[in-house]
Amino acid sequence: MRLQILGASYYLKGKTVVTSLDYRDVLDQATPDDLIYMDPPYQGVCGNRDSRYLQNVQFNEFVHTLDMLNRHYLRYLVSYDGRTGDKVHGERLPNDLGLTLIELYAGRSTQATLLGRDDVTIESLYLSPSLADELTHVPTVYRYTRGEQFA
Repeated sequence: MRLQILGASYYLKGKTVVTSLDYRDVLDQATPDDLIYMDPPYQGVCGNRDSRYLQNVQFNEFVHTLDMLNRHYLRYLVSYDGRTGDKVHGERLPNDLGLTLIELYAGRSTQATLLGRDDVTIESLYLSPSLADELTHVPTVYRYTRGEQFA
């Protein structure tokens, strides 16, 4: 793990900034030269039930923020929802944002395993229109099917 951390540090040194701000304040400073990665708390895990997260990101407010990023042609990725077995976690981001959805195989669900099930977790990664345009080989929607991984 030490080698992984040092490797990441080497490549990110001088290219990243660490802050403790509201995500909207950080996004206000973004430029078209930036690549933004967002991993907001999953819907339903914030509040009294799970104290790991300070507050919930409001869905409509977040969608509005993504729309504004699109209007400024900013490149971003969002890890936002997913599914385990037949259960969908969170509300999908709206189609009118023009995002590219890539479903990522995340392996066997720990929670399902504890409950004696063999469910697989699929996480959603959304690419902004600006980013997807740069990556011309990415299909509009890529859905994971057993035995393959998008590369």
